[in-house]
Amino acid sequence: MGKSLHHVTQREQKRERTPGGTSISHARSLKVSSQRMMQLNQLEIIWESFPEGLIACDRNQKIVRINAAARKLLEVVSEAQCQGRDYQHFLTHYLRSDEQPPCVPSEQWLMNLVLAGTTGADLPNQTLLLRLPSGRKTPVSVRSFPAGDQMRNVEETVFIIQEFTHARQEVSCLQQAHEAMMDLINAIAQLPEQRDHLLPEETFLLAPPVLFVAQQLVDVVRSVLNCHRVDLLAFGHRTDHLYFVAGSGLTAEQEQHWREIGGRFQLLDAVDDAARARLGAHQEVLTDHFDTIEYLGKHLPFPAYPHLAAPDSEIFLLLPLFLEQQWVGMLIIVKASSEGEYTPEEIALMKAVTAQTMLVIEGIHCFYAQEEKQKRALIQREVSRLIGEFLNLATHELRTPLTVTTGNLQLAQRRLRILKDQLAPSSAQLRDSIASVQQPLAAASQGARLQQRMIDALIDDARIQTNTLPVASRSEDLLVLLREVVTRQQQSAPEHTIMLDVPSPAQKVPIIADAGRIKQVLHIYLTNALTFSPPGRPVVVKLNIADTRARVSVHNEGSGIAREDLDHIWERFYRAKGSAVQHELDLSFGLALYLCREFIKRQQGSVGVQSAPGQGATFWFTLPITPAQEE
Repeated sequence: MGKSLHHVTQREQKRERTPGGTSISHARSLKVSSQRMMQLNQLEIIWESFPEGLIACDRNQKIVRINAAARKLLEVVSEAQCQGRDYQHFLTHYLRSDEQPPCVPSEQWLMNLVLAGTTGADLPNQTLLLRLPSGRKTPVSVRSFPAGDQMRNVEETVFIIQEFTHARQEVSCLQQAHEAMMDLINAIAQLPEQRDHLLPEETFLLAPPVLFVAQQLVDVVRSVLNCHRVDLLAFGHRTDHLYFVAGSGLTAEQEQHWREIGGRFQLLDAVDDAARARLGAHQEVLTDHFDTIEYLGKHLPFPAYPHLAAPDSEIFLLLPLFLEQQWVGMLIIVKASSEGEYTPEEIALMKAVTAQTMLVIEGIHCFYAQEEKQKRALIQREVSRLIGEFLNLATHELRTPLTVTTGNLQLAQRRLRILKDQLAPSSAQLRDSIASVQQPLAAASQGARLQQRMIDALIDDARIQTNTLPVASRSEDLLVLLREVVTRQQQSAPEHTIMLDVPSPAQKVPIIADAGRIKQVLHIYLTNALTFSPPGRPVVVKLNIADTRARVSVHNEGSGIAREDLDHIWERFYRAKGSAVQHELDLSFGLALYLCREFIKRQQGSVGVQSAPGQGATFWFTLPITPAQEE
């Protein structure tokens, strides 16, 4: 533009001369020149004082002029520093391709509404993010219009560079949010195609439909805030362990590794107690560090993030996620400190977007819950029918023939004993023959009794599953029950020593319980202890009284129980890994200890086990004591 102004001055001077080369009056010439100079000065003042940045280029896109506002915005020292440089090449030094905002959509209704009526609103517009020499980043809009001298067709292009004001930034953010939310809504319309999947055990947020919605959410957040990375983490079912749900800004390799390490670290590994309390109270947390990254770097083979190599520090915004009033996870938003703090408007917008997304996820959860409820009711009816059929089979088809077999075995044994007693003392050979028959009969009788207990265990389990297990409630003396079971077990296993340790032999321990079930639990505990007790080492049955509860423990000095088995030993149908079918408990289908727990639980008691490899095992149970009645 400076050259244009110079050209105008030269043309005006030529007009002041006559065709013969003679000048008009000197006074008129000075007057015209003075007026032109005043106009040029006024134009120069307007150019320099124009509030927006202006850059004038010639027809070859070489910079001719750059005003004070543009020099200040672009941190340029002088105009001469820019003159003659190619405009696009000059601007390239301020741009980074990986930081540029997405292309402005044609339907920029919100921005157009704000800009309506302003000068140049209809000019071609470009939105750029400039990285200045000082390191500061600022969003700008760039408009251009042609300018020239119609008489000489000297054309120039003037670029208007306008820094976004706070209001314009908010409008731009809302415009992007609108576009992103429309994408999210359109994506959610595809959910019916995503719903036919099994739900994961770890957390509902890992269900495929939720993963689909969560991915849209993190992409929306990263697009709106133009931040480095957005992660969505979820808590495991009834645990504090974190699982990766979705992320934006990660490479495929990093995302895969996140999924592989899911459940291997807890929330307390990532945030302190104060941050945890705020998140649990539905409040956001702003922090300049997130210990999960450091924790994973120290304890797990985790690849470095691209942003970790950057010199900029980072700011983390943590937003809690709640599903049906339960804290189920959190959204982690990461951006560079050089980009400035999160504004209240950004935080409010993220809360709104997150809340709307969680409403969608809650709708998915309700759908699955209703579907699961219907399936569960259908399965329950079918299971109840099958259990009823099994109980009938076990009671009649299995128990009845076994009862007949047991009765015949007992009858044969009794007749052999009578026959043996009636023989004369001289009939030694016949006595030996009878004894050889009695031994297999005794083994068969023992096997029948074991078979009976197996059938009874299956029936008890079936009744527990249908909540029809009969449990009597009678006044009993726990000490009497202990002595009875210990005596019977000692008789059946004379090679072992069973020691009974009680506070006082004369003391009564009154309880309200089902004596048969209590003796069954004691029998299982003792059988287990005797089976794994080393030869010559005693099994100790101990009774302790504390306040209003009695505690019975059975201890052996065997090899102990492996740690991996301790966590599952009370589970239904669980048997220790690598165990062989060698004794009665092995033949109980893994139900023996499970039944013990259920029997005691239904009598207001509790069970437990203490063991370590090489230190034996102690199985115990507790029962409430009945207050002694006054005589």
